[in-house]
Amino acid sequence: MKIGLLDHMGYGNLGDAATQESLIANLKMRLPDAEIIGFSLNPDDTRKRHNIPSYSITYWHPGLDKLRTGDANGSDPQIQLRSVLKRIPIFSPIARFTQHLLRESVHIVRTFKVLRSLDSLIIAGGGQLSELWRGPWSHPYNIFKFSLLARLAGRKLLFLNVGAGPLRANLSKVFVRSSLHVAEYVSLRDVESQELIQQIGVRCKTYVFPDSAYALDVSGYNSVAAQRLSGPVVGINPLGFCDPRIWPRKDPLIYSQYLDKLAEFSRWLLSLNYRIRIFSSDASVDVYAMDELKERLRSDLSPAELGDLGARPSERVKDLLADISEFDFIVTSKFHGVVFSHLLEKPVVALSYHRKIDDLMRIVGHQEYCLDIESFDVEDLKSAFAAVVTNSQMLKSKFRQATSAYFNALKEQFDTVFVSEKLQLQSQGRRVARNQAVLGSLVQSTRSPRSDERSR
Repeated sequence: MKIGLLDHMGYGNLGDAATQESLIANLKMRLPDAEIIGFSLNPDDTRKRHNIPSYSITYWHPGLDKLRTGDANGSDPQIQLRSVLKRIPIFSPIARFTQHLLRESVHIVRTFKVLRSLDSLIIAGGGQLSELWRGPWSHPYNIFKFSLLARLAGRKLLFLNVGAGPLRANLSKVFVRSSLHVAEYVSLRDVESQELIQQIGVRCKTYVFPDSAYALDVSGYNSVAAQRLSGPVVGINPLGFCDPRIWPRKDPLIYSQYLDKLAEFSRWLLSLNYRIRIFSSDASVDVYAMDELKERLRSDLSPAELGDLGARPSERVKDLLADISEFDFIVTSKFHGVVFSHLLEKPVVALSYHRKIDDLMRIVGHQEYCLDIESFDVEDLKSAFAAVVTNSQMLKSKFRQATSAYFNALKEQFDTVFVSEKLQLQSQGRRVARNQAVLGSLVQSTRSPRSDERSR
């Protein structure tokens, strides 16, 4: 049996990597003879990170140009022709469009051949049904392309615990709606995602289960930070929010104000004898923010006052989890920063840029420690952090209960989806119904009227 696993991963986002590690481990546990094939934005990274064969979601990926360099002196006829056409103004846009169209056509043919060799394609992971990064022709189109090709190839198509939104453009909605309509199984990672796809016209049966990263085995990590004479450690996870170099919404003023407020908060922590460690779960969009937050702190504090601020972003999930296990408290702006906090029982304050983070904090029952990343006040952040410290034991107990329930729900979901009839789903079996009832009651008990329009 050959199973394809698709996620827009490959650029250092360890939240994506953790999700796929969890799925691969659970697939192998239940189907030890299955061959798993990856589809990602960076197949070289996916091969090395997950030790599986991998193909590109798009016609271009990092490393591809090395295979197309041709003659170093530029004697390749194709290179010479493109160079000539680019110098003619009227032909330049036509040449680019034609080149993209030809490359995409070749990629579609090659992808179809690979999909025909599979038994099933699973589209899994966080924001797969989202236009946040580069609009309809990024994630929505890629998902539509693979969904249509999988069905044309006669292969099973499953969406497993994916997130949806934002979806503003009509074309994005068409791509997502069409993709889900041809799937044999669809589960979302939160009720809000389920409601959003229903609003855009999806009428197929859908389920809600937690993010698949909650099925990670973290038993090898210490869930309680050691007692220290020099004071507790606060892990601070900044984000490149509105950074014009990497963020879809480009606003240098908002980005700078966000880092200024984090720097002021960090100085306050240091004055109270806390130690801080700046960390990241995503090298692709956090690296500038990490460096610039450190620069702000180094400008007016001595090395002795700062201590060890932290190294570069972790490259492996196990390294990140080992780092987080040493923290006493966490302040994060990332969805999986919250998930990892839950898994390792670390009291957490979230600075949220998207409703998915609001929903995650609310469902587990600590939404009062979730602040808006753009409008939060430093004094409000100090108050939220002080409350987290006061209620730390209660929060750890709450996280322990929630992650145990999520782990069990995912275990039964994976048993149903991966084992039953070799990926043939049971028709609303009792276990699925029971888990839906449990998760539904948890969500309903913590529902909030808070609007999710921030990110749309």
